[in-house]
Amino acid sequence: MSQRVSDEELKKAYEVAAKVVAIHGETYLPIFERLEREYEARMQTKKALARAQAVAENVSI
Repeated sequence: MSQRVSDEELKKAYEVAAKVVAIHGETYLPIFERLEREYEARMQTKKALARAQAVAENVSI
């Protein structure tokens, strides 16, 4: 069974990964990069959905 990770949980994981890289070095960089991509993609999706909603509010069909 798959459970969706919340935006807050994803952001926290991203921040923790950044801290781990800062403390322990580049060995953990791939984890940080993956979380960074996931977080940025999710934020871009949310922005696109908000833009679509704004456009849709001004269109009558």
